[in-house]
Amino acid sequence: MRTLLVALALLSAAGTAAADVQETVVVTGAAERCGDATPELARGLADKASRDGDYQRAGECYLAAGQHSLADQAFVRASAQQGKGETSRRLASNLSDIKASARQMKQAFQHR
Repeated sequence: MRTLLVALALLSAAGTAAADVQETVVVTGAAERCGDATPELARGLADKASRDGDYQRAGECYLAAGQHSLADQAFVRASAQQGKGETSRRLASNLSDIKASARQMKQAFQHR
């Protein structure tokens, strides 16, 4: 009898513990792909990507939503964003080249 009571208590506790467990579902990728989404969902994803500064993704989502003018604007922003770092590096390199050329010209005129 005591064994039966212990078994019932364990089963009851297990059932209660199982009822307290919440299922967590993490969706990655599927709802985030704009091409697979409805136009409304794609527009919402595009707006969120644009707010987050991910303009390339925003442009892709706007295209999927059929918002071509907004997609163009997002792609322009994405290209401007990508070009900033590259432009700065090129300008710094050009400045170094100009300084080196100026030093060489100065030395050439000093030796005359």
